[in-house]
Amino acid sequence: MYTQELGLTEKLAIVEDFFQISTRTLEGHYTLIPDNNAEIIIPIKENLTFKCIGSVRPLTFLAGKSYFLMPRRRGAVIPLSFRSNCLIIKVNPIYAKKLSDQLNEISYGVFDLGMDKDCLERLCKGFDLMDKYELSDRLEDLLDVSSDLFEYNMTIVDAIDQIRESNGTVSVKEIYTKLRVSKSKLEQHFNREIGLTPKEFCKIQKINYFINSYMENGDISLTELTYHCGYYDQSHLIKDFRYFLDRSPKEYFS
Repeated sequence: MYTQELGLTEKLAIVEDFFQISTRTLEGHYTLIPDNNAEIIIPIKENLTFKCIGSVRPLTFLAGKSYFLMPRRRGAVIPLSFRSNCLIIKVNPIYAKKLSDQLNEISYGVFDLGMDKDCLERLCKGFDLMDKYELSDRLEDLLDVSSDLFEYNMTIVDAIDQIRESNGTVSVKEIYTKLRVSKSKLEQHFNREIGLTPKEFCKIQKINYFINSYMENGDISLTELTYHCGYYDQSHLIKDFRYFLDRSPKEYFS
């Protein structure tokens, strides 16, 4: 059984979010914004092309197989064609390293989840009717995870809480000072468990807060939102946008 709030003794949910990408006639592309979560990607019926921004070669994910991705430093693009269909499951980053340690790495940060056809059918059954806690239960059962998966490094859990509560504006110094650990110890444990540095995690959290804020209130100007989300100026925002998404804010929202 999983808790719906942090700070309780129950297990933290494996799943943070989940959705399906499905097209019938649309052609174009779908951009996956880096959001600090690990990911499970399951192509349905047709192979899926997956290209991380900044990488030279795209990956091909085979239909009927399942893949686990560590938290990404940059965005990724999925070209869409007629009848594209795949499931995306966002996995709590606190589980990223321990889950990946049980899997076979097929490319840097990408692992074969190893689910057979029967497991995939059980996972996908009623996918759109479940909440993240039900899906977490189902994943735990199908993956047959060991009990030590739920032995958290509480320093990392508390650091993630600080970053999320501040929407990425907290400084690394503030984090390790509040946790009463050294900077080197925080960065070493964070990178080992999550695959990102605390600074990278903050920057990704901040740009997600900016994007979500704009999508929820499109009437607000980009300039006003820039300062509201903790960016020094628009050039700082544009630099981060181009790094993570290879586009300017105006290009992304147009």
